[in-house]
Amino acid sequence: PLITEKNRVAELKNNINIEMDLTEKSGLTLSDYKTMLSNISSDKNKIFEKNAEVFYNAEQKYKVNGIFIASIGILESGWGTSRIASDKLNLFGYKAYDNDPYNSAATFETYENSINTVAEALATNYLYVNGTKVNDEITARGTYFNGTTVQSVNQRYASDQGWYEKVFGYMEYLYNRL
Repeated sequence: PLITEKNRVAELKNNINIEMDLTEKSGLTLSDYKTMLSNISSDKNKIFEKNAEVFYNAEQKYKVNGIFIASIGILESGWGTSRIASDKLNLFGYKAYDNDPYNSAATFETYENSINTVAEALATNYLYVNGTKVNDEITARGTYFNGTTVQSVNQRYASDQGWYEKVFGYMEYLYNRL
């Protein structure tokens, strides 16, 4: 069993690359998510650790790599320490516009709401073409669709053209914690 598990983990790590399709199932288990997001000193408030299951469930429901979603949150909120993350429970700077980020940012009742809102937005607007059935409740609009990689999302998601490299850096960091 130990060899089988080591092989599974090695295969997961081998599949990580900047061109990976974020709509393909990651193959990560809930236990993997908990391992990847636990005991990280940068996660001072344990926001990502406490929401490991939420990221896992978001991947299942919205068909978007949950580690990609977590990595966006880590980058955008400074591991949950930004003012927007603290005051508005918004890990992603969702609806925060460059000219007035704090005041324009959406406010959420829970971090789970924040995670699910962004996962749904990624699925409906960025990662699937118009008309794709994401799940029984959601059909993609594909408003900002440019492809299914981190770099293709970056084209219309963030004003920083190097955003995708930073997000992918966090993805690699988390996968390497397995």
